[in-house]
Amino acid sequence: MRFVTSAKLAAVALAAASGVALAIAPANATTTPLKAVECGSSTGQLQFQAFMSMWPKACFKGSGDLDVNVTSSIFGRAGDHSGYVVYGDGTKVNFTKGTTFGLTKTVVHIHTD
Repeated sequence: MRFVTSAKLAAVALAAASGVALAIAPANATTTPLKAVECGSSTGQLQFQAFMSMWPKACFKGSGDLDVNVTSSIFGRAGDHSGYVVYGDGTKVNFTKGTTFGLTKTVVHIHTD
C-alpha cells in the first residue's frame, strides 16, 4: 500500500513540475524568426506592395526584428503580424494583424510581435 501511495505522489509531483515548466516557457518559443520569404498567396505574410502591382514587392514571415531596404512600396498588408516599420528618417508606423497600412518612405527596419 505504501508503494502505491508513493507512486501516486511521484506522478502528481511530476505532473506539477511539467506544468510549471510549460508555464515559464517563453511565449515565442515555438515561433520562427522574422525573415524574408518568397511572396505567395498566403494571407498570413507581411507584404509590401506597390499601388498598381499584381505581385507583392517584398514578403516576410515570423517574429522579431529585421533590417531591410524596402523602396517604392505604397502600402503594406500586415497578414498575421502586428508590430511596426521604421523609415530611413527614423519615423515609425505601427500595424496590427489583418490591417493594411500606408507607406510613404523607404522602410529600413521591421519589428513583428
